[in-house]
Amino acid sequence: MKLNILITSAYLFLFSCKTHEENKKYTIKESATENIKSLDSKFQGEFSSTVETEETTSGTASITYHFNIKNDIAVLTTKTYHEPIRCNGNYKAVENNGILELFYAGDEESCQSKKSKFKIKLENKKYYLQGLGGEATFNEWIELTRIKN
Repeated sequence: MKLNILITSAYLFLFSCKTHEENKKYTIKESATENIKSLDSKFQGEFSSTVETEETTSGTASITYHFNIKNDIAVLTTKTYHEPIRCNGNYKAVENNGILELFYAGDEESCQSKKSKFKIKLENKKYYLQGLGGEATFNEWIELTRIKN
């Protein structure tokens, strides 16, 4: 009896599982990707900015943000002095009224939000980034250096 149940369970499992090829058709929604337009080339490339966050007994704490933006993906890496490293990784880049909005697309729950984490704009041939640092600088537009196109 136990053998019959085991064989029946194995049979049902094998035939109810989808193959890898069948599963692949659900991973990419063709209609969604067809509607995505490429980002303006002015936002493509590598960018960097450093923000001082607070004075400590051993120096001024700071965070250097480095963004590598290609198509609709931005990759953030940070270097810090006396600050935690948080929210590094992939961001979804969406252009909205001439401003590039970056939405965290990683696994850190504390970084996930329906609002953009960062915003980048080009004004008078200079780039500016909003969302850097802590409470004192988070809402400011801070100059961003374009390293590579």
